[in-house]
Amino acid sequence: MPSTTSIARPSRRTDVSRPSSRRSQTTRISGKLECAAQAQVLAQKRRIPLATKYNVNSNVAASPAKISLPRTLPRPVLGEVDLSSLVNAYPNFTGIPADYIRERLPSSTHNMRAALQAVEISVCKSSLPKELEILMNDVVAAACPTHILAVYNDAPLGFGQKRHVSLFPVHDLVLRVHCAGLPTLPLSQPSTSSSHATIPVVPLRLPSPETFPLLHAYLYTRQPATLLASLAHPCVSDLVQLATHASKIHGLWRNACTLGVVDPQLYDVIEASWGSTIAAMQACS
Repeated sequence: MPSTTSIARPSRRTDVSRPSSRRSQTTRISGKLECAAQAQVLAQKRRIPLATKYNVNSNVAASPAKISLPRTLPRPVLGEVDLSSLVNAYPNFTGIPADYIRERLPSSTHNMRAALQAVEISVCKSSLPKELEILMNDVVAAACPTHILAVYNDAPLGFGQKRHVSLFPVHDLVLRVHCAGLPTLPLSQPSTSSSHATIPVVPLRLPSPETFPLLHAYLYTRQPATLLASLAHPCVSDLVQLATHASKIHGLWRNACTLGVVDPQLYDVIEASWGSTIAAMQACS
């Protein structure tokens, strides 16, 4: 509801002998209204309501809408991965600190990344299977994925709609050593001696499945500059496009928090990208 200002109605009797009292009262009222207006302006500056002529949920021009975004994305408290789950899958890492493994892993993930690109997955069933077979070749056999993540979100579905699931081949070592909040993965040691390998399928609910490839790729390379370049906002003055880009950064941040990613550099990149995008939105609002 719009705010209103109540001013007491003066009595019908007019006192002409004290004109300074009336001027003083008028001055006090004007001063109060001016202070209230300034307080309202300062309160608006503390928020980031960004006005646009377009509804962000539609490409059609509509009545002015407001996009309210936080100035910063809070950095989660970084814990540490459960070494027991890592050692159970990889006994050779017994007694080795997880941060030591994280620092040296990117130098040995070239074959892993090549194998991920070479894997072909096809599902011909309406329900999600517990296992899938992948075709084995020399590239895949060099660093065969251990699991297939079935990534989805829990957004409400309309009548007759089906849940969309995206499948991603992964190496559990990379995920286990980086993600303190990773759900339990079944042990998997796919055989590479035949033409096919059977890989367990693991359902994984994430806030933003569409941005999981960004996070997944970063965990293999740990190259902040590459991730920062992929999160650079478009050089436009279109608030809707910038808001769409902001949702991409926000989705990446939510996924990282959900999985408990233990990597300060990742959150440095997210904070820098978010701040740059918010500044660009403020400049064109």
